[in-house]
Amino acid sequence: MDDIYKEIFTRNIGFITESEQNVLRAATVGIAGVGGVGGLLAERLIRLGIGHLKITDPGDFEHSNINRQFCSNISTLGKNKAEVISGQLQDINPVAVIEWSNTGIKTQKDASSFINGCNVVVDEMDFGLFRESVVLQREARKSGLYYMFTSAVGFGALILIFDPKGLTLEEYNNVDPNMDPGDIKEVNVPLDRICPVIPSYAAFIPVEIVEEILTSKRAAPTNSIGVGLASMMAANEVANILLNKRDIPCAPQYTYIDLIDRKFIVGTVQ
Repeated sequence: MDDIYKEIFTRNIGFITESEQNVLRAATVGIAGVGGVGGLLAERLIRLGIGHLKITDPGDFEHSNINRQFCSNISTLGKNKAEVISGQLQDINPVAVIEWSNTGIKTQKDASSFINGCNVVVDEMDFGLFRESVVLQREARKSGLYYMFTSAVGFGALILIFDPKGLTLEEYNNVDPNMDPGDIKEVNVPLDRICPVIPSYAAFIPVEIVEEILTSKRAAPTNSIGVGLASMMAANEVANILLNKRDIPCAPQYTYIDLIDRKFIVGTVQ
């Protein structure tokens, strides 16, 4: 390891061997969407020692992001998330390669270009961008790459990993796997696929807020705890895929953790 890289990541060594650290340095991870979970995931991975990150997000920071998003503060309001975060990542590890764009994933060409050279692909785009997620996973499968997404659920988080030879995102969501991407935007993803476990405290959300969420008049509530947990779960699974620390739990199997309910569930969506 170069002297500066070795000095930065010396505290990793022990639970991670030097040869494993070199694997992390040689790896390229793509993160589509660097909002709540994605931005914190990028920060976790760069501090883990991933040598090359590719990030993309068309969104700019808003006031409502400050409660949970990495690099979101008064001074960054109105600035593109990927651009701001890329600068912070480079400051954390100056020898890392950081590629960023503000285009997001809109087309198959976008997805193909984005995953080029990646070892793992993480989808942290908004739930409403299901078509874009399908396009991204289809390209990941073509390249033999693991694709995963995590979501924050209150004070908990859920993670799903898709084996490139296993279940497709369409099959997981009961959608025709041969459907044209242009038709996918009309599909309503079942709630039990997005959130197979509902936290107990969700019952205390006021009815009027629930109605606004279901009618898309209000964004679902989220906080720094659930988002932080989701990012750590994703970073852990990225490391596991790269280092082969244990078996990889793939869809339809999911992992769910909730810190208020004190639940750790490895379940299977039926």
